[in-house]
Amino acid sequence: MSSKTTSSRLRHRLTLQQEIQTPDGAGGSSKSWQDVTDLWAEIIPVVSSGKSSRGSSTEQLFAGQVQSEINHRILLRYRDGVTASMRLVFEGRIFNIRYVANTEERRNTLEILAQEGVAT
Repeated sequence: MSSKTTSSRLRHRLTLQQEIQTPDGAGGSSKSWQDVTDLWAEIIPVVSSGKSSRGSSTEQLFAGQVQSEINHRILLRYRDGVTASMRLVFEGRIFNIRYVANTEERRNTLEILAQEGVAT
């Protein structure tokens, strides 16, 4: 991302969330998500062409229904601490982070590969 166009490309307001475990009082715990911060990002759907391994749009049969699995590339300004155990939320849509890269190792931007849908 060039610095000249970064602001105009980061037009989606997302919420970064982290998983937390809350004791249930019976010796176990329940999983929930806690907001970390809101941030601006660019969401880019990634469609596979041929045998690409960097993202795809596939369909799976689950509980008798066809479920779409859509992968996205999400670009945002560099932020420490973003990991694959977190997720991003945009207008009720959930993006499970699968991979985080510090673009060109320059600490300017992060490239995130994410899977849209319910966490697995």
